[in-house]
Amino acid sequence: MKFLGLAGLLCCATMLACSESNESNPVSNNSRENFVGVKYPLVLDEANRKFSTFEVHSHDVCKVDDDKYEFVTMVDTQHIERDYDFRGDTLVIFYNDGESRKYGQVFVDGKNGQIKNKWKMINCKYVQESNSLDCRDASELNGWLKNTITYFDFTQDTLFASVIDLKGNAVDINAPTEDEYDDYTGSSFMEDIFDVIITSQYEVFPWTAFWKSENFEAHAQKRNVVINSKDKTHISFVIRGQNFEVEFTKAKRLQYNRGSYVEVGATLKSDNGVCVLDYMSDSKMTPEICKAENAGLMDLASTYNSKDSLLYYGADSYHIGNAGEFRDCIVNLVKNKNAEF
Repeated sequence: MKFLGLAGLLCCATMLACSESNESNPVSNNSRENFVGVKYPLVLDEANRKFSTFEVHSHDVCKVDDDKYEFVTMVDTQHIERDYDFRGDTLVIFYNDGESRKYGQVFVDGKNGQIKNKWKMINCKYVQESNSLDCRDASELNGWLKNTITYFDFTQDTLFASVIDLKGNAVDINAPTEDEYDDYTGSSFMEDIFDVIITSQYEVFPWTAFWKSENFEAHAQKRNVVINSKDKTHISFVIRGQNFEVEFTKAKRLQYNRGSYVEVGATLKSDNGVCVLDYMSDSKMTPEICKAENAGLMDLASTYNSKDSLLYYGADSYHIGNAGEFRDCIVNLVKNKNAEF
C-alpha cells in the first residue's frame, strides 16, 4: 500500500473526474495562506520540459526486531521525475511507466507554452502514437473522485495540488470515504462461499464483500447454484439439494489514503446448522495492538521503501475476527462434500 501522492494522482488520472459544468478556474492565491491541498517541492526545467518533486510519506507501523515489538512512525521520501509537453493549449504530463512519452495525463485551462500556471486535470489520457485523447466517463468513479476537479498549480519551486467539488469547496483527499458498494450478496465474497460449500477447499476473505463480482449469475450457474431469492443483504439458495441462506448483519468499509477500515458480519444458515462471521480489520496501526501477545492479529512482513531498501519488518495493519472458523463451520455443515465443478 502507498499514499495517494503526486504519482498516484497521475497514475490514477483516468479515474479523476472531468467537470462539464461552467465552473471557472479559481484564481491562484499567491500568499497560499488559505491553501487546502498538498504542496510538493519542485525542481522545474522549462528548457527541457521536465520537472521533479519529492514526496515525504509517514505512517505508523508495528516494527518487530528480535521479537521486540515497537510502535513507530516510518518516513519514506520518494523522488518523482516527469516529462511534459504542450499540444496546442493543452498540457500533457507523461507517465513514467517504462513507456516513456507514450501516454500522458491531460490538463487544460492554463496558458499555452507556459507550465507556471494553474491547470485543471481532465478525465483523459493522451496517446502519443495516434496523437489522440482516450477519455473515460465520470460515472465510473468512486468516493471523492466523483464530482470533483483536480488542479495542479506550478510555480518556480512548488507544485500545489488541490481538489474541489463542483460548488468550489475544497476536498480533503486524505479524509476517509465510506464505500458506496452495497450489493454484498452479489460480491466476490459470496462467490467464495459457494466454492467453499462445493469443494471444501477455498478460503473466505471478508473484505471481498466490497468487491463486485464480474458476473455473479454466470458464476452461480456454472456451479449449479439455484438462487431462490436475493436482495443486497440476504440470499437464499440451494446447492446439491441442500438449502442455505446468508444474511449480512453489518458491512462497512472506510477507505483511507493508505488502506481501509473494514467491518463485516454475516450469518449462514442451513438445515444442518448455523455459522456466524464477525470480522474487522484496520490499516491504522495503534500502540495497543503493537504488542507480542497480539502477533496473531497482524500479518508480519518485510516492507521496502521507494529505493527497494528494507524499511522495516512488521505490520501496518491488523485484523480481528473469526474468518477461519467461519469457513471451517461452513465445511462442517455441508452434507455432500468435495464435489467438483
